Amino acid sequence: MTKYLASLGIQSLVQQRAFAGKTANKLMDALKDSDLLHWKHSLSELIDISIAQKTAIWRLYGRSTMALQQAQMLLSMNSLEAANAGAQQNNTESFAVALCHLAELHAEQGCFAAASEVLKHLKERFPPNSQHAQLWMLCDQKIQFDRAMHDGKYHLADSLVTGITALNSIEGVYRKAVVLQAQNQMSEAHKLLQKLLIHCQKIRNTEMVISVLLSVAELYWQSSSPTIALPVLLQALALSKEYRLQYLASETVLNLAFAQLILGIPEQALSLLHMAIEPILADGAVLDKGRAMFLVAKCQVASAASYDPLKKAEAVEAAIENLNEAKNYFAKVDCKERIRDVVYFQARLYHTLGRTQERNRCAMLFRQLHQELPSHGVPLINHL
Repeated sequence: MTKYLASLGIQSLVQQRAFAGKTANKLMDALKDSDLLHWKHSLSELIDISIAQKTAIWRLYGRSTMALQQAQMLLSMNSLEAANAGAQQNNTESFAVALCHLAELHAEQGCFAAASEVLKHLKERFPPNSQHAQLWMLCDQKIQFDRAMHDGKYHLADSLVTGITALNSIEGVYRKAVVLQAQNQMSEAHKLLQKLLIHCQKIRNTEMVISVLLSVAELYWQSSSPTIALPVLLQALALSKEYRLQYLASETVLNLAFAQLILGIPEQALSLLHMAIEPILADGAVLDKGRAMFLVAKCQVASAASYDPLKKAEAVEAAIENLNEAKNYFAKVDCKERIRDVVYFQARLYHTLGRTQERNRCAMLFRQLHQELPSHGVPLINHL
């Protein structure tokens, strides 16, 4: 009993230190020592909690590959136990948490069929009225919301906000603001984000504070005020670095580069992008990989404005290649709105190169997507 309580104490301390921004290696070292105790005394429940905790820590720090590995390890262990010992199903909270992470990680990479299979298993293992059902319910609603937003179905996304709010009020308010912003209701979105920011600062929810700051900055440049966005982004960057949130730090640098592009300094933006693009391409969601490559292409074209004709043509060709990569990423998550933006940009670039056939193909695809999707009159340059 003493060993059990001591291990729980270590796991609780690790969780507190993760939120305080301690480095991953120190947290994993602390868990390693308690893991030895768990295996030695066959404390299977604590082994599961430890693996689920590692999954959550790696996701917190933006290391999706490591998070995926830990979640799959817990799933594999449970399968082996069931096969070898005829064990009952593992219906603990830690197992539900790990499976939810697994579903979200697959959805982030555009593997929606795999995410659906994981959620289907969760629904069978944790029926709606069971103790931990709210975990997969929230996970399912968030994935549905993201897919609706990718597809430009803002009214469908808005209808999901009520369910998300019932399960997690902070998440629900944030996603309501995201929908308002997408619908071009800037002042309403700004009021909501400001209230949420004050609340999250009070309860020290640093992850959400940074996400809100990024959304506020986006509101500013969509309102043609990129200079006001810069101090907000620098605040987000300072917080993400202080708390070791690598993925959010990369996301913030991406936004800073975009602000520089809007301000007319694309060379500096391109230089800044090199700091952020590697972790995004390595561990980021597919949508963010596409956004990063799209921004690289925009910066390449803007930087080439003063080049001689031959060098400018080479830069435009390189940008078109990056746009193709961005389009492939967006297609994986069925993000038609962003594909529309890419093909519009490609059509213009092909036109400057005199490649009429490719230009017409992109223009036709743009027209088709433009008829399918809502248009809110936001200029292309103001959309990251």
